[in-house]
Amino acid sequence: MEGNTSVPPEYQKRFNEGYTIAKYMPELARQLTEAMKDKEPNGFQDGQLQYVSEQGKDKLPSWLSGNRPAQPEKQPDKNKDRGIEPEPH
Repeated sequence: MEGNTSVPPEYQKRFNEGYTIAKYMPELARQLTEAMKDKEPNGFQDGQLQYVSEQGKDKLPSWLSGNRPAQPEKQPDKNKDRGIEPEPH
């Protein structure tokens, strides 16, 4: 939100506070948001929601996010070619 001059300064301040508290003290942010649920949405709640929504995107499985891991190199069998046989059971 930084750099947007059409947003009231008080809203931006509360948005940043909500975002920061959600990042470093998520339980407190949840409690504060719950306490303010009957009030009209404000910057604090919006900032907290923004942080939570960003975290959800970061936790997508790699196959959904499009960031597929490289195929791991196949490791040679340590016992192969060394004359070591597994013990019978």
